[in-house]
Order: sequence, then structure tokens, then C-alpha cells
Amino acid sequence: MHFRSLRDSEFLEKAGIAALYIFAFTTLLSTTAATAALWTLVGLFLLRAPKAGLPKGPWLIWPWVSLLGYLVLRTLAASLQRLEWAAYHVDGLWGWARLLLFPIVAWWCGGSETRCRRLLGAALAGLVLGMIRTVDWQTLESAWQGMRTGFHLRIVAFGLYAGTFLWGLVCFAPEFLQAHRFRLFWIALWFALVALLGQALFFTQSRGVILGFGATALIITAVVFATRTTDRSRPVPVTLKRGLLVFWVLLVGITVLNRPLLEKRWNEEKETFLHLKSFDFNRPAQDSTGYRAHLYRFALEGIRERPVWGAGPAASKRFIQESGRETLKAPNWKGEMQWWDHLHSTQLEILFHYGVVGGALWLWLYGSLFVGVQGAWKKGALSTSLWLFSLASLTYLFLWALFDFRSLHPDWRFFWNFLAGIITSGPLFRDRPRQGKDPRP
Repeated sequence: MHFRSLRDSEFLEKAGIAALYIFAFTTLLSTTAATAALWTLVGLFLLRAPKAGLPKGPWLIWPWVSLLGYLVLRTLAASLQRLEWAAYHVDGLWGWARLLLFPIVAWWCGGSETRCRRLLGAALAGLVLGMIRTVDWQTLESAWQGMRTGFHLRIVAFGLYAGTFLWGLVCFAPEFLQAHRFRLFWIALWFALVALLGQALFFTQSRGVILGFGATALIITAVVFATRTTDRSRPVPVTLKRGLLVFWVLLVGITVLNRPLLEKRWNEEKETFLHLKSFDFNRPAQDSTGYRAHLYRFALEGIRERPVWGAGPAASKRFIQESGRETLKAPNWKGEMQWWDHLHSTQLEILFHYGVVGGALWLWLYGSLFVGVQGAWKKGALSTSLWLFSLASLTYLFLWALFDFRSLHPDWRFFWNFLAGIITSGPLFRDRPRQGKDPRP
């Protein structure tokens, strides 16, 4: 009786909302706090969901269940096939499976767009605070002189996070530029944050980040100016188009300002890139382009060897070490040679470990997010700003993932579960009646 009253109490609801905001703020700020907040959300969800109920979303549930089931079955098969590696495969499963916690975050968002916007603001505040906390004049001077930086995070991963929130600022431009109170303040803040994150993006000097972000910019611009909604009462806001044009002006200006950094970065490995057709795979690489060539070749060989089911979920480092190829080593920050622990491409990682079947299931789940967002927007359950942000962030993440892999690290896992939770919340609750008090937070 006591357990039932606790489960139905408003205290759990308030605790869950508090944990949700803590998770948002610390997602890219503190691993310890974000871990505690995320698992608090999971625990409270298990207590609250049986009474509050779950939304109907077959467009998400089927790919989610299918993928999780395949991950478990592939782990079991790989462990039985090679018993001495069973612990490695189980550990790999645990890493991949935790990427599927985002529906719980979506449930706590409750389909409330206001809450989603506030959560995005809290996460952006956490990212900026982390940047400010670690930066100093020496760091900025070194960055301007050509030293790459990701501030408090890994360089390429920071490019993904900063670029995603930059898209948030662009897509939610109407909320800043048409504020009812303190409009000048919000406009100044919008310009300052766009300039800050835009410059920080170039400080990474990541070619994958810049190419992915640029391609996303072209795609989203085409979507905005080509979109004609079926509901004439919901056209793309003029303010959003203006904000996008201002963003392009700032982006071009920042690009011109950082031209020396871009030229330096591209010229560093130009020779390797231009001679990839005659690349000598028997010699160790001397730059990141060469490292990727070795890793991509290793990945493609593994995929060709086990194309359907993949090699199993054990970490890539285990397979790389087992190969014994000295060309798959790189110096660490101490100058010591060590094995690579990933294949430098998320898509190749998925195909290598889970084969075409696993790749298709991951693509099904990822594609379902696009489908859900599009359907909710057409039904009027999603604002144009959140719809466009969802499309932009998913597109940018997919392009970024072509050039790097960080999915099994805490910061990326938190970021993904947070972002995917925000994106799927509105579509999951789009058919829910709005009359009366919603039992969900």
C-alpha cells in the first residue's frame, strides 16, 4: 500500500522533472552528475510509467524493440561462438544498449514543447559554462595561432555539440528576434551565442565537422525556402527565414576570418589526400588522413568477411589488437604508440560489429525519428522551429558520424539520449488528448 501511494505521489513527478533539468544542464558539463540524473530518470520512470501509462508510437516502438532484440541475440551468438570473448561482447552490448534510453527522456518531456525548449536552453547553458570554465587568454591565443581546441570536450565531438546548438539558435531565431519583453537583450544574446559557437566550431579545425555543418546548412536552407505546408495557417515564419539569412552572413564572415586556419589545416595533409589511390598500406601513417585510410581498410575487410551479422559487439580495439597490424597504431599524447580503439566512422563501426542486418535496423530506428517528426509537424503537433531543428540536428549528426565515432563514450551517450529524447517527445505524444490534467509530467 505504501509503495502504491509513493508511486502515485506528485513527489516522484517533481523529482523526475528536477532530474530531467539536471540531466539537460550537465549533459555536456559533468559526467558524474549526468550519469546520476539519467539513471534517476530511468528509476522514476519504472515507478511512474505503470500508473501514468505509455504513449502509442508504433513508428518508434517497432524499430526500437527490433534493434534491442537483435543486439541481445547477436551478443549471445558471438559469445557462444567464442567463449573466451564472451565478457568482451557483453561489455560491448552494454555500451550500445545504453544508446536506447532516449524514449525515457522523451516520456519525461511529456510532449511539452515549452519544456523541450527550456531543456535545450539548459543544455546550451551547460555547454557554454563548460567552455567558459576552461578557457583563458592563453587558450584563445593558441587557438587563433592554429592550435586545435575542443575546450572542455574532445575536439571533434565538441564540433558536433556546438554545431547542433548552433542549429538550435538558427531554428529558434523567431523566439529571440520577436521576444515580447526585453527584445534588444534577446536579440543581442542571439547574435553573441551564434558568433561564439560559430567561432568555436572553426577552432576545432575538424574537416569532418566543417564539411558536415556546411552540407547541413545547404540542405536546411533549401528546405526552408522550398517548403510549402499543406496547412496555410502554418507557413514558415518570415522571421525564421530572416534569421537563416543573418546566420549565412555571419557564417561567411566567420569563414573569411578563419581562412588562415582553414588553409593551414587543409594543406597539412593535402599530399596524402591527393595520393590516396597509391597509398602504401604497408607503411605507418603520418597524419589523420593516413590513419583513416588504414582504419577504413581494416573495417571494410572485416565487413566483407562477415557481411550479414558482423563480428559481434566486442570493442573495435579487441579486433584491431588481434590483427597485430602495426599500421593500426598511433602515438598518444605522451608520444607512445598505442592501438586505435575505434574505426573513425560510426557507420563503419555499426556494419563491422552488426553487419548489414544490424545496420538496417539502426537505419530503421534513425529514419523513424525523421518520419515521426515530419508526421507530427504535418498534424500541427510540432512547431515549425522544433520541426526544423529536429531535421537539422539529425542531418548534421548523420553527416558528422561519417567521419568519426564516439557513440560509446559518456558525453556522446548523454548527448544522444538527450537530443533524441527531445526530438521524439512531441511525435510520441502527438495523438494524446489535451483536455484535463495530463498525468504525465
